[in-house]
Amino acid sequence: MCGIAGILFQAGTCPESASRVRGMIARQRHRGPDGESFFEAEGVALGHCRLAILDLSDAGRQPMSDPSGRYTLVFNGEIYNYVELGAELRALGHEFKGHSDTEVLLAAYRQWGRGCLERLRGMFAFVVWDRVENRAFGARDRLGIKPFHYWREGNRILAFASELKALLPWVPSPRIRPTLARQYLAYNLLEHEPTETFFEGIDRLAPGHFFQWRPGEEFRPQRYWAPVAHEVPLARAGEEGPWLEGFRSQFQQAVDLHLRSDVPVGTCLSGGLDSSALVCLVNGELRRRGAWREDWQHTFSACFEEASLDERPYMNAVVQATGCRPHEVFPNGERLRKDLETWLWHQEEPVGGTGCYAQFCVARLAREHGIKVLLNGQGADEQLAGYRKFILVYLRELARGGHWVRAAREAMAFFLSPEILRTTRFAEGRRYLFRSLVEVDVLFPGDAGVPRPAGMGIGGSLSRRLEGDLTRFSLPVLLRYEDRNMMAFGIESRVPFVDHVFVEWMATLPSNLRLRDGWTKYVMREALADTLPPMVRHRKSKLGFSTPESQWLGGPLAEWLREHVGSPRHLDRFADPEGIRRLLAQYEGGSRAKPLLNLLFRLAIFENWARLYLSADASAAARSAA
Repeated sequence: MCGIAGILFQAGTCPESASRVRGMIARQRHRGPDGESFFEAEGVALGHCRLAILDLSDAGRQPMSDPSGRYTLVFNGEIYNYVELGAELRALGHEFKGHSDTEVLLAAYRQWGRGCLERLRGMFAFVVWDRVENRAFGARDRLGIKPFHYWREGNRILAFASELKALLPWVPSPRIRPTLARQYLAYNLLEHEPTETFFEGIDRLAPGHFFQWRPGEEFRPQRYWAPVAHEVPLARAGEEGPWLEGFRSQFQQAVDLHLRSDVPVGTCLSGGLDSSALVCLVNGELRRRGAWREDWQHTFSACFEEASLDERPYMNAVVQATGCRPHEVFPNGERLRKDLETWLWHQEEPVGGTGCYAQFCVARLAREHGIKVLLNGQGADEQLAGYRKFILVYLRELARGGHWVRAAREAMAFFLSPEILRTTRFAEGRRYLFRSLVEVDVLFPGDAGVPRPAGMGIGGSLSRRLEGDLTRFSLPVLLRYEDRNMMAFGIESRVPFVDHVFVEWMATLPSNLRLRDGWTKYVMREALADTLPPMVRHRKSKLGFSTPESQWLGGPLAEWLREHVGSPRHLDRFADPEGIRRLLAQYEGGSRAKPLLNLLFRLAIFENWARLYLSADASAAARSAA
């Protein structure tokens, strides 16, 4: 929806607040290309760059003040139940000039204070400034779909922004947090610490948290929501019917709410089960509204010619079933080399693979076709046990519960499936089973080993492991990729699977309705049996945003890799220099083993990112290139 920024300060401590908040918005202008506005008063400066989605008139502009002038709001996101909340607030005496969710959110805070958070259904990061009490109230949505970064100078100044790069001018000499750097290099971990960014001094407001603060007080965010991992008994024979009906109802409701918009809404289509389900349900809703042909659904896909990565047969099955209008882009290594620094500048922190770049290309394609809102399927794998690693967790859970026969039957169904055997990348899965890989030990020899966060293995129940991926080890970084890739082109990304009402319902689902008879995402396949094309519904292979990364690293990106790994300026402060040289020597000797290439990619990305963000003028240059 936009980019927000603000400075809250003790009188006399920030004389250049107005110009500084304008600079913060300038660094995020891509998030809101439809206009900028600012608000200034004693002790506060607020800024907003707008991506107009709901109520395109000036009635939706921010910063927005209430009729009394007491409260002023800056807000990034969407409140999907704004229609229902607006009706409730009108009944309580509130009046509205327009029909934006921003105006509803401001009235909700006036009416209920912090209690408004329990009523909001959507994605959001916002701050309300109270002129009378000189106090700010800020909050971030439950799953962290929308970003919120901040910097503090003691209890005197609080600066906040949607994007990290807007706060870097507040940090004269940025320093990288060494533990996060090493955990990324060793394990490809990103965003697993809810409040920490890669830069010391710049933090995130954790998902599901709020704060109340005024200058002179201690800054202490508080939690208002947390997911609950329910330990639910296995569903017995004949009990699945209500669960299937419940899934269909809950998911359809989430999709319908996410379609609320005053501009066209498109959908990402990968050919996988999650995006295909979205496209099919959106198609059904448009037909029910009688708007199928007037508001035809547009889909956007990243495609590859390589046979092992070609998902177009599945995409075409969805297109034929729905009549949607498909658009395709073919990312390649040569274009990535040209885009690399612009892409990294937008991502703000290191990335784990080139699949993130494929999504960047999809966002650019959508913007070229005039789309400002895109639906995506993030969050389904983390709730429906879509990743192969969850199979081992489930089998272990069955065995520990004494369900030996079921465990043996499920093991045979999963691991004797030709499609699963053909597409499972066992070498990549080792990181979930073992403390470290041989290549990682080379980088961190002896006592310099890197601590592995608890909760990453296959121990514990399936529900606990899913919660870990939902809140730490998988979804948070995917949401960061999604937000930055889409907002780089002024596109709002929406993720119906991460609707908190749907998430809370999914937490009550028995394990054997997530994984069953050799199928992942069993409940969705069955609940949408009359909606999904059979070819997609019966698909067991899983590619995600896979790219020909190994080919790119051996070809168009080879010189880039050699330059950044072979002549590091920052990398050797976080990993053993001799180990780096040994890994590069393996590459130069002709080794193209995938684990080696994955690790070398991280080393090169880290070095390139550090040069970009630690150089005094590099980020400004990258912004100009964007």
